[in-house]
Formats: sequence, structure tokens, C-alpha cells
Amino acid sequence: MLSFEVEVWFGDVVSFGHVNNVAIARYLETARVKYFMEKLGYKKLEPIFVLRRIEIDYLSPLYLGETAVVEIWVERVGNTSFDFGYRIYEKKSGREVVKAKSVQVWYDVRENKKLPIPEDVKEIMVKDARRGE
Repeated sequence: MLSFEVEVWFGDVVSFGHVNNVAIARYLETARVKYFMEKLGYKKLEPIFVLRRIEIDYLSPLYLGETAVVEIWVERVGNTSFDFGYRIYEKKSGREVVKAKSVQVWYDVRENKKLPIPEDVKEIMVKDARRGE
């Protein structure tokens, strides 16, 4: 599992005083990028995959001044697609804020078609999924 902290900024908050759902989606997007850069060693994130589906369950609001902890892990690895699981909780209280899941497809944007996940990437992701990392 990969985790990181996000300080809630004023620009993330809506007039109701809690973090906007768009900001939450951005935290999850950052998690995907961090996974590829930190776990898989990508120095530059090229268009290697596209987001096919995302499910977000909002469990509790997150407020300005709080710190979110974002966790991401591999749930499933197929031939051309893979799933990430996510959890966001508030650091100080441990309050669970979000549970989410996304499906990504390895993709060639020039040819406009899905591709097999490269074997070296697939091997690392399969190991992470087995260990629950």
C-alpha cells in the first residue's frame, strides 16, 4: 500500500465548509500518479493508461484545517486493465472519509485502442495485489 498526506486547502472547500467532491477525485488522481512514479519508477507519466470507471463512497466530510491521509493499493490486475482501491481518512481523528475503487485500462492514445499491460509492470502490480500493498 502507498499512502501520503494532503493538507486541506481553502480552494478545496465549498461554501458548506467541507471538501468538494472534485477535490476528493483529485486526491485519488494524485494517488494513481504517485503509485506509478513511486512504486513503478516512472520518471515521467506518459499517457499509459486511461481511467475507465471510478466509484467513490463519501462517508464523512473533511474540513479546512484537517489533514487527509490517502491510501492506494492494487486490487486486481488483468491483461489490459487493473483496479485500484482507495481509502481516505482524517489523520488526527482517524475518521474515515472516503472509500473508492477505480478501473484503469492500459491504452495507446495514438492508435485509440487498449493494449496489454507490459509484463514488468504487471509483475510488480500482481505482487502488490497479493501482499495487499
